[in-house]
Amino acid sequence: NDECGLYLAASSTSDADTPKWGLYAGTDISRHSPVGHPELAIQTLNLGGSVQLSERDQTRIGVQSVALFEEYIWVADSSAGKRELPRHKGRIVSAVPGAGVLGGFNAKLTNADWDHTGAYFRQSIGEATPGTTHPGRGASTHFYNVTLRSKEDIPAGAEIFLDYGENWEDDDEDDDAELKKKDYEKVDKLITQMIDFFAKYEGELTDAAKSEIYDFLIRDIVNAAAGPKKGKQIYLLLPKNADELVQVKEAGGALLFSQPSAKRDIEWLKQNGKCMDQLVIGPSTIPHAGRGAFAKRRIAKGGLVSPVPLVHIPDKSVMDMYEVTRSVDGGGDKYYHRVNDEVIGQQLLLNYCYGHPESSMLFFPAGSMSSFINHSAKKPNAVMTFSKHPQHQEEWLTKNPVDLLLDENAHIGLMIEIVALRNIKEGEEVLIDYGPEWQKAWDAHVLSWDAHVAAGDIPKTWPIRALDINQEHKSKGFATKEEGADYPENIRQMCFLVVKDVKETPGLKRWANPKRGSTYDDDNLFDCGVVERIELEEAPPHGGLAFNYTVEWYDDDEEATRVINVPHQAIVFVDEAYTSDTFEKHAFRHAIDIPDDVFPKGPWRDLATVPAE
Repeated sequence: NDECGLYLAASSTSDADTPKWGLYAGTDISRHSPVGHPELAIQTLNLGGSVQLSERDQTRIGVQSVALFEEYIWVADSSAGKRELPRHKGRIVSAVPGAGVLGGFNAKLTNADWDHTGAYFRQSIGEATPGTTHPGRGASTHFYNVTLRSKEDIPAGAEIFLDYGENWEDDDEDDDAELKKKDYEKVDKLITQMIDFFAKYEGELTDAAKSEIYDFLIRDIVNAAAGPKKGKQIYLLLPKNADELVQVKEAGGALLFSQPSAKRDIEWLKQNGKCMDQLVIGPSTIPHAGRGAFAKRRIAKGGLVSPVPLVHIPDKSVMDMYEVTRSVDGGGDKYYHRVNDEVIGQQLLLNYCYGHPESSMLFFPAGSMSSFINHSAKKPNAVMTFSKHPQHQEEWLTKNPVDLLLDENAHIGLMIEIVALRNIKEGEEVLIDYGPEWQKAWDAHVLSWDAHVAAGDIPKTWPIRALDINQEHKSKGFATKEEGADYPENIRQMCFLVVKDVKETPGLKRWANPKRGSTYDDDNLFDCGVVERIELEEAPPHGGLAFNYTVEWYDDDEEATRVINVPHQAIVFVDEAYTSDTFEKHAFRHAIDIPDDVFPKGPWRDLATVPAE
């Protein structure tokens, strides 16, 4: 398909002081459909706590670097990473490229939200055979298929706005005067009724009569129905001529009509934006690399593979991990901080960041699917270069790293473009050179890994992970306790549960869908065990195998409640805290290097060594 499905362009929420990127639909997206391609998520563990000393200090460069980065991350609920740490034993946040960084916020125009099931029910693609030990273990995230779905029909050209949660809702002082999304929906119904009315009496009304009736409807009737404060806003919003009502519908409704820059013409996006829909995911051709990025369509030499806006991190020492504990500051707020100054590891996030050996700076790449692009020193077919887009802040390349933390620079102002070194065929894996320092570090890691395996420090047979068992049960039913269901200690069996009472049997519950929201939400995921499996005549229409189950739902005190009619799709396995590949202490860690001839000379090279005289 040559039609770009997702564009990157200036957001409608930008202003003169804070330019912002936005994502725009390149084609119509129907309700409940995926928006863009599923992304990966990198779980960061105690990122803020590791840079914070026991005496809370917000002025340190590391603390400020993390604060800026955390403007673009998510709680781990939507990416299945919430249970990587035990409750109250630290803080997990998820870095999700693409929409996770670039999706906009507009409470009234929210049209997309995370699908909490996507990452839990991720398909194994390109992963190692269960039980296989190899040097890539723990070097890449095992959280992917993080899926964004439309909450409504999204027309081509509309900006994508995510549900940021209740804490981000607008807090207007005069709540009665503020038009809410439901008010705009009512206005849309009124517009349809008025269009139908005037069409019905076309030819019977003089222009003067039509104008008088229309003015009466939008002034007096609306005022009476909505109240004087909202009525005035609606009056000012609507066209002053009844014949122009159709323009409101063509714009996508009253809300989009009131904010015209939130829906762009496709030709405008082609001229002023960048296509973020050039890549698809598949099993990498690189051994032990897992997933890779492949060209969705032919890309000519010099053509754009992926635009990659960058979240700048001026102090790369924030990737060092420390043991943390929780304290209370003078204002009564709880916070995590280091226990001591002993480094116990590095964040997996480091492997996905761009950097340079001579610089203290790191850059988190926010391009859609670009984090799946793997390394080849011998046969790369793409390369990084800094963008020439007018929103790329070229002058930042000569600023001191610490100055990029100033308020006026606390936004995404830099962009790399990955471009083709030669013609890339449709379906061909895209590869870039991660740099000689990265290659040297990887070669040393492989030797070290093999030595640890030989010494018995790393098991020759890799422990089974939740992903392995979930993949197995995509094609077979879950065993019951009576059948001897027994899973490794590092695996939890869990169920998505919203329940109702079974009136005929006190204490018994049945699985249910709530009237609002979804059962498949991370807040509804609980420990469980299967006690009965019932085969159905046909698979349910919403997906999953043709089984229902009776389960025991365990609360925090290990007391069980029996629940019937639980569908196959509602049961999932999760790695116990501290046991996933992320915690492998011998795992590889190294940033992806920006080519030396691309990385700017000057103050960014603050770690450059001075040759001896």
